[in-house]
Amino acid sequence: MKLVINASPLIFLAKVDALNLLSDCFDAILTPPAVVAEIGALRLPSFINVTALSEIGSAFVRGAIGSLHAGELEVMILARDSGIGLVGLDDLLARRKAQQMGLQPIGTIGILLLARERGILTNAEAWSRVEALVKTHGLYLSPRILESVRTALQ
Repeated sequence: MKLVINASPLIFLAKVDALNLLSDCFDAILTPPAVVAEIGALRLPSFINVTALSEIGSAFVRGAIGSLHAGELEVMILARDSGIGLVGLDDLLARRKAQQMGLQPIGTIGILLLARERGILTNAEAWSRVEALVKTHGLYLSPRILESVRTALQ
């Protein structure tokens, strides 16, 4: 399984010392240059491949910037152009646009749940990271989603 990932999941996973989960859960992880620019000082692990967009993809992103950030758009275009159906996105508008493009979004929480499903994290380890993200690091989850995650990890 391959993933093209945006800045938000990278930043949030780094905040809870969980970037390594990406290499445990996915065969290949790509990210576009706009994401690298967005994450600033966060040093990407070597297993994340920074991949440039085609000229056509870059032109599309330049013309489409509006309610979505360049990184989100580049993630979607890179995924589509690379034949990768899974995109790591947290922002709701970006997730909806990805779905409209025929892509499947997975967010930071989804990655933690996937790691739990694969036996990489225990329920307690996954929940402690979810709690830290929400209470300490500013990841917004609606009360309904938070309760759903809590139930899934019991």
